[in-house]
Amino acid sequence: MKLSQKSILLLLCACLGFISVSAPAYAGEEKKEEKKKEEGKKEEKKEGGEKKEEKKKEEGKKEEKKEGGEKKEEKKKEEGKKEEKKEGGEKKEGGEKKEGGEKKESKKAAPQRTYEGIEPLFYLDSKRQPYIEPFNERGEDKYYLCRGTVGEWYRELLTKDMNILAEKIGIQTVTGKTCAMRLVPTEKPPKLPIVTIEFYINTDVMRTCLLGEHCPQPRFVIFSVKEKTLYRTYILSDHSKHIYKEFCLNNKSEILAETSCWKFFEEE
Repeated sequence: MKLSQKSILLLLCACLGFISVSAPAYAGEEKKEEKKKEEGKKEEKKEGGEKKEEKKKEEGKKEEKKEGGEKKEEKKKEEGKKEEKKEGGEKKEGGEKKEGGEKKESKKAAPQRTYEGIEPLFYLDSKRQPYIEPFNERGEDKYYLCRGTVGEWYRELLTKDMNILAEKIGIQTVTGKTCAMRLVPTEKPPKLPIVTIEFYINTDVMRTCLLGEHCPQPRFVIFSVKEKTLYRTYILSDHSKHIYKEFCLNNKSEILAETSCWKFFEEE
């Protein structure tokens, strides 16, 4: 079929019109797509910025925590140093106290109760010297109060034996509360003093015996050791009744003889 020149022109115009109409529409679509992409990029940038901000905030928090931890560590170290200084000061004070205690101990420490809870017979050191000062001296003899030198239980035992003997010979008994330890020096090896416990019927008699020229009613216990056994010589007298008696007792309070222990051993 042959087209006329007019028909061809009409077709060309229609095609050109289609192209002119379609091109702007297509361009608009492209622009919309580009706009969307740009908006997407902006959103991505925005999100990236927010993420960066969040990341910065997290890093800031971590830094703060780190700094806080470091500060805590520093605080702990400072507290540790303070504690060390405090302990050092306490140790120093303790050392000073210890030195003071050693000075006190150097004076002599009295023995304590035994593991069985029983007091020792006497509170004397290895040289038979008490841990307290004498309350009276007559010549070379020294007198000490029984309290602090004689075990309480042993003083009661000595008093009991003394009163048994006093009743035996018919003289006044003693309470045992008024007594003194007398140390008599000796030159006999090992040059240890002789230990004597003196009982008095009352404080007036005690004063007379210690300060006066004579003792009207003496009650003496003199201790001696033989073959690692302790023996006791009891001397009881009453000048008004003209009574004077001696007894030798062993460590079981048994009467061995009606004489002093040293005489009894010499006669054996």
